[in-house]
Amino acid sequence: MIPGQRRCSYLYSHQGIDILREASNHDAAYDSSARDPPPQCFPGTREQYIEDIVHWAVPAIGANDPLSLFWMKGPAGVGKSAVAQTCVERLKEMGKLGAAFFFATKKRDKATQFFPTIIYQLSTEFPDYCDLVDQRIRRDRTIFSKTMAAQFKTLIVKPLQELEESGRSIGKRIAIFIDGLDECESADSQCDIIKIIAAAARDGTTPLCWAFFSRPESHIEGTFAIADIVQITCTTLLPISRDADGDIELYLRGGFENILRRRNIPLKTQWPSDDDIRILVGAAHGLFIYVATALRVIIQSGTLPEDSLRAIITHISDCDNDPRTKGAPAYPFAELDAFYTLIMQRISPEILPTVLLLYRMLGTWNSYPGGGRTRGVLFLSNVLGLSELKLKLICNELSAVLQVHISDQPFLIHTADTSKPFQHASFEIVEALGYPINIWLGGSLSFYHKSFYDFLVDSTRSGVFCITDLAGYNDTWFKHCLETQLKYQESYCFRDSELVLAPGVLDSSSSLSYPYANELVNSILKARVLDFLHKSCLSLTSIPEISPQLLQQFQHADFRKCLYINTIMFKTNRPMNTIMWGYPGHTKFISGTGLFQHYSHDLSGFAHQFRQVS
Repeated sequence: MIPGQRRCSYLYSHQGIDILREASNHDAAYDSSARDPPPQCFPGTREQYIEDIVHWAVPAIGANDPLSLFWMKGPAGVGKSAVAQTCVERLKEMGKLGAAFFFATKKRDKATQFFPTIIYQLSTEFPDYCDLVDQRIRRDRTIFSKTMAAQFKTLIVKPLQELEESGRSIGKRIAIFIDGLDECESADSQCDIIKIIAAAARDGTTPLCWAFFSRPESHIEGTFAIADIVQITCTTLLPISRDADGDIELYLRGGFENILRRRNIPLKTQWPSDDDIRILVGAAHGLFIYVATALRVIIQSGTLPEDSLRAIITHISDCDNDPRTKGAPAYPFAELDAFYTLIMQRISPEILPTVLLLYRMLGTWNSYPGGGRTRGVLFLSNVLGLSELKLKLICNELSAVLQVHISDQPFLIHTADTSKPFQHASFEIVEALGYPINIWLGGSLSFYHKSFYDFLVDSTRSGVFCITDLAGYNDTWFKHCLETQLKYQESYCFRDSELVLAPGVLDSSSSLSYPYANELVNSILKARVLDFLHKSCLSLTSIPEISPQLLQQFQHADFRKCLYINTIMFKTNRPMNTIMWGYPGHTKFISGTGLFQHYSHDLSGFAHQFRQVS
């Protein structure tokens, strides 16, 4: 046998398409059994989004060609995958779908499998393309060990160009859908995929149009914001919004009808009640994943559907009344918990302690949509000792669950000298600036959704990520507050009866980890952070977990500067409930003097501690 014949026989025993199939990830297909049943939009919901995307992929005759790239972004759990799946199925029926890749949520799909999977699916749709791909792989069986850019050019761009030149084009506009790009194995790979595809789309080298669905991770946002990519991308946001309540109610009613059908119960049965539907819609707060999981719980439960629904309604009521109640029934949304646990597990170990501390602070303020006030970015950052850069890095990692509004909105102060500290301003100015400094200075942070807050405060659900049951948290937090408080106090000194910056301290910004642009605001920010840290220490003095050494250090600290700050910043005759040295009572300020009145008749312990401080 001549060498040429032997080589040919060997190649044909390992055909190119076989090699391509082995390099692909078939679980990522829209109709893969691994995804059965896939998420889908319930009929009649998300109609405008679906219609817009289908029209983008298949424009009307005579319409201008739409942009080559489409990006739907949105936070976790809003239904992006369901929209993508529904659009893919409609385009498949229309004969306009080229391929679809659904990245898995529960595992990191490898980037090396992405383009082979797209190429394989295209090859099953277009026989002429399949022949060219098969030939190219047989000529270079190492192609899938090369870069993604090389694979894209060799097996997508060049074969499609060859078909176009020979008059055998696959069509004018063929759609490729990519769902969950943020679940790809690395951020660099995610960005590379966008850039490789965008370069071909920009140059018009293929008849393909590409739709991406992902969370708005910072690196993905940054890539789509590149000048020559943003010009060819149609971007839409799928938000968490109460505007979706109507769709969620329709989805719920359809889901309950399916449950009745499965049990062969007449649809005229009045179950569930309108009140139950209203409670579930309200609890969802615009998040489809909440009600989708609730329906799965009811369907998959071994108990009667009525009992499962009642347990969920009861739990919602318990959470609304007191989400921290220890005796509350076990939370039924195991799938949602698993999803949130996955998000937490992906946080870098280096920043996890700070993240939990941040969550603890936000949770203390019930900081979720409709649950209470948010806190200003600068206030939070300086309490935690985070620089602007570190805070933004943390927020980038938490974008799936943390709603971040960074704002450069300036203060408009016309009646005060912003170059001088608050001691030179009127109390009215100081008081007026206090609210924005606490609530929105630099932007605000809050949880995207109440269900994540409920998850974090229940140790039976969140386990090691529970923010109310952190081992050593109180001692660590006490130490942080005490050390930061002492550092702040060292930057002050008394001049006569006035508190001023200590010698050598040029301005208030030198004490802050994330300062503002002028001295007036920085001085108020610093004073408010100092007051918060001091009160945090006071509230923890009765906790057994606090080490005796820290308590002793705190008891021997000089509180006069904190008292001065409190008196100047919060002039009021209204008693404020507080805890001092472990004794409940209230504080009242009269003529610049702070008075503490306790609620106990036993003064022995308090007197002993007071003598130690004196």
